[in-house]
Amino acid sequence: MAKLPADETPSPSSSSQQEFVVEEYAQASLQQGKSLSQVHKELSGKVREVRQDLYSLINKRYEDFLALNTSLSGIDTTIKDVRPLLTALSDEIKQTHEDFATKLEYIDSRLAYRSAIREKKQMLRLFIDLSQLLDRVESVLREAEFLAAMPEGSLDYIKCLERAAVDLGQIRYFVSKGSSYPFVQMATDKMRGIERTLHQLLEAFLCDQIDHYLGEQLPDTTALIACCLRTYSTLEENERAEEIMRSQLVKPFMLEILVDKGTQSHHSGAGKGMGMDPKTFEAIVNRILEFVGNVAVPLTGAIQNELSSPAYQRLDTRVFWHEISASIMSVLPLVFVPGIPDRFHKNYLTACFLMDEFSRLFEPYAFNIQTNGTSDGMQTFDSECFAEFSRKWQLSAYFSICKTHIFSILEDRGQQNALPKDNDKHYTNSYSSALGIVSRSSSPLSTAGRATPVLSDGQGIGNSDVHAPSSKLEIERINQLKQQYSLRTDWAARSIWAVRHCWSPEIYLKPLAANFWHLTLQIISWYEKTTDDRIAQLVKGNAALGANSAIESQEIDELLDHIHDIYVLKRQSTVYVRATISNQIEDSREAKFAYYASPNAADLDDTTLADNVENLEAETVKRFEPLEKAISYALEHMGTTIVSASCNSLGSQIRRATSQFRHTNREPPTTPSPFVSKLFVPLKNIEAQILTLQKTAIRDGSDMDTITNTGTDEFTDCTRTKLRMEACAGISQELAKACGEALATISKTEASLQRLRKTRVYAGDAATGAQQRQNQSGSDENRIVPAGVDLRGKIPSSDNDKIRRQIWLDIMETGRIIADYGVRAHSDFIDLVDIVAPLGTTI
Repeated sequence: MAKLPADETPSPSSSSQQEFVVEEYAQASLQQGKSLSQVHKELSGKVREVRQDLYSLINKRYEDFLALNTSLSGIDTTIKDVRPLLTALSDEIKQTHEDFATKLEYIDSRLAYRSAIREKKQMLRLFIDLSQLLDRVESVLREAEFLAAMPEGSLDYIKCLERAAVDLGQIRYFVSKGSSYPFVQMATDKMRGIERTLHQLLEAFLCDQIDHYLGEQLPDTTALIACCLRTYSTLEENERAEEIMRSQLVKPFMLEILVDKGTQSHHSGAGKGMGMDPKTFEAIVNRILEFVGNVAVPLTGAIQNELSSPAYQRLDTRVFWHEISASIMSVLPLVFVPGIPDRFHKNYLTACFLMDEFSRLFEPYAFNIQTNGTSDGMQTFDSECFAEFSRKWQLSAYFSICKTHIFSILEDRGQQNALPKDNDKHYTNSYSSALGIVSRSSSPLSTAGRATPVLSDGQGIGNSDVHAPSSKLEIERINQLKQQYSLRTDWAARSIWAVRHCWSPEIYLKPLAANFWHLTLQIISWYEKTTDDRIAQLVKGNAALGANSAIESQEIDELLDHIHDIYVLKRQSTVYVRATISNQIEDSREAKFAYYASPNAADLDDTTLADNVENLEAETVKRFEPLEKAISYALEHMGTTIVSASCNSLGSQIRRATSQFRHTNREPPTTPSPFVSKLFVPLKNIEAQILTLQKTAIRDGSDMDTITNTGTDEFTDCTRTKLRMEACAGISQELAKACGEALATISKTEASLQRLRKTRVYAGDAATGAQQRQNQSGSDENRIVPAGVDLRGKIPSSDNDKIRRQIWLDIMETGRIIADYGVRAHSDFIDLVDIVAPLGTTI
């Protein structure tokens, strides 16, 4: 083989010496965006470089390349000689593998046999242990029957039953493991008989000890009850023990107090489904709390001291509250019905009191359960145990009845929508507390220093004789509010009553905080709509009257009354929201127990409420914005009416005032015309009405608070300022127009007379006269003050100058009066003052 040509040998520095990596090249080509033809061209060049490298290597090691062919000679012969040896070795390996497989199979069979022997041995041991346990349990039960006949053998008796329970647990385990064997099946029947016997003995003993505990609460009795419960826990039958305690300890007591009281409540109700008498329910709650404090709490504490296991740490809810709430719900369904809202309200508060005091009495024994890494047993206790009982209360129906009644009073629909009331009772409590006039205690029930809280008749949660008032009595309360806050309209008084009624202690319930807040906004919106419509109606009716009749009409008085009440009601509502409603809503959000967030109530997590308590006042103010526009509209109309009444005969009055200087040779004027001060008489009369209304409000509501005073003062200041601005601007504009026209008329008259004189002077020369008339036309006759007139520092002598001086005095006096009112005159009037400046005098 010849060597390759020397010119085809690549140089050592060729790029082909570098290693070519396909992946890196493909990635680089993709990133550079090369076309397929470019890639093909580059790869072709790479192939040529590789081929040159191969040729170079062959040339460099040419002898090694030739030796490749000669070094493989004789390989076939070597392979033929080795093949038999390798075949024989393979056969030996296969034989050895088969021998080992046979031996392993034998070993597995022996191991399986040994496992079967062990299993049979274990099952035999199970049969022996099961038989011994059955015999031992029967022996223990016979010993227990013997001890039962002994007077002082109660402790030994329950210990025997506890040992039997422990053995029975082992028997159950053995039976579960060998349930497929006939012997175990026979033992199962025997085990069930033992279970029945043990259950009967345990239940009978527990019932006897409960009876003994109810008769006399001795430490030995509570210890025996704890032993019974521990025995049930050993049998993993805690629920059975709790059911026995409910049926033997709590249920008889509940039936004793509920059946008789429940029957009485049916006969004392105002009608079917009208609710339960609050006094009766309070008496039941008193008995329940007495039972809990004297029986349930000591027993629960003793059991928890005896038992370290958490199995019976919830006896307070699983036994006592479970049976108490279930008995109330089944025997006294009318207590949850809001047929008579006042009864429902009092009964609900009584139930809340029951739950509060129940949890408080058991609080020292509340079991701390880990919740989210924190120890807070009471929170876990409170969040669940009262939920079912709370859902039973028909809060939505109660709220609907209250809302209907409140709007019936607002809209004065009379007795047809009045709340149902108990004909045998009277509304005897002071209604001032319901209206928020008198402060009330934050806690209606005082339990300080009492181990078992009790509700006394006529005390506690309000007055038990309090029932829903009739519409007549509520109207009397509204009239009291109207006088106390010096309100002028019934609508405002009704609205204040309705808002305070929603949040009064006789109506408000914490779960309904969101509902009553939305109702409060609806009440304000109702007042806004009715008042806005009434203001529009009054303005329309007043506008149809003549100027003098309109300013003296009753519509103006009623408009002022509505404007005054809007200011007072807005101030009262915003302050009441800030001081009372916000606090009550915040209390509802932070309420401790589940019954404060009953599913029947509105969700207090509503973003419009729960996260925006601080914005409640702003939301209230927003509801009054349409009324602020109505006030502006009414005051604009009143200002227009004042201007119409004041300037009705302004032109004739100016002519009358100026005509006295025409051809009368009177002295020049030095004082304004009498009619100027009369221009502002209608405004003064309206202001007098406003001040009288303010004084009347302060006198009639002599005991009214600072809030009402602030609202009345705001009404006085804002109304007077707005009326002054409207009236003074209108009067000054009308006066500027009338005075401007009068001065222009004088200028035109003078210009006409001058043209007439000059026409006579140049009568002989027609061309000169025509030219003179053309020069004079359009000059002084169209100016309010002619260019040559300047009366400053002078005493007017001509009639026209006297008239101009009188008009100037009238304009200046008008400007002074407007300045005294503290408002700005119309721009036309201000311009006129500048124009008539030459007519003034410093004398």
